Amino acid sequence: MQEHGTTSQDRHQYSPDIEGSVIADTIAEANPCRIITLCPTVGEDRGVSAQVSAYCPIHKRSQDNAIVCCEYITLTGTADALERIGGIVEELLISELPKFIWWKASLDLEYGLLKRLSQLSSSCIIDSCTFIDPELDLFRVSQFMQAQLPVVDLNWARLAPWQELAAESFDPPERRNDIFEVDQVTIDYEKGNCTQAIMYLSWLASRLNWMPVSFVREGGDYDIIRVQFNTSEKREVNVELAAIPTADWGDILGDLVSLKLMSTNPHANCCTILCSETMGCMRLEAKGGAQACHVNQVTPILEQKTELLLS
Repeated sequence: MQEHGTTSQDRHQYSPDIEGSVIADTIAEANPCRIITLCPTVGEDRGVSAQVSAYCPIHKRSQDNAIVCCEYITLTGTADALERIGGIVEELLISELPKFIWWKASLDLEYGLLKRLSQLSSSCIIDSCTFIDPELDLFRVSQFMQAQLPVVDLNWARLAPWQELAAESFDPPERRNDIFEVDQVTIDYEKGNCTQAIMYLSWLASRLNWMPVSFVREGGDYDIIRVQFNTSEKREVNVELAAIPTADWGDILGDLVSLKLMSTNPHANCCTILCSETMGCMRLEAKGGAQACHVNQVTPILEQKTELLLS
């Protein structure tokens, strides 16, 4: 294994991608840490090269100008080469500090290095907004959890304002019981990744004790997915997930755009429309009945950015 020392001035070179550099520096500014980056490469197996650097930003906003230091260790090589040095990675961990893995590839229990590191860590962190095949990758996450390996999804945290606002919509006593009358759901999300939409629907179904019946991808311009559930009273619930093309993709691929909860019972007071403050509710309001709905906007939260969630 080759080692190359660097100074704090060229610390950004420790990571092969700009995002990783920014994120690591954000973590280092708030937490003393040792960041070990594994960078798999393709091509000939020439072993593993290592790069070591340190970063000690001065926090001028604090009264004593406190310094928080972080060490960066970058290991670069083919997947096979990184697998061979799994024991070295374990030796580099600091026993006194909690340990977290940020895994930027698919969770595959067949990958020995991932399994070994997960057993050593406090938690394995993923971000499902980067999933290439959301349905398959979410299934792999469930397998990971069933194996009693701790996993945290940054994308799940981004759903919190949508979950909270939906729950608040049914807080008034006159609407509280009507939540169980919901049997028509439409969820719109930014085209490109349906993970947020599937996870939000799964959360809603689990809260209302809906049992899944079918999952059908129709495709088309909006890449329509139709999901059917049965309630505990054997009533049918129909859901539409629609991918909305947008000119501005934003920082997170697949963010929720809007959702609508309705009932085929005309006497139920449960019609609810939630939409992104930046995108508006036009598509769901245009479908009719919006004047009788509870309409609210979800304010964007800057803390949903990857680097801030990680730090």
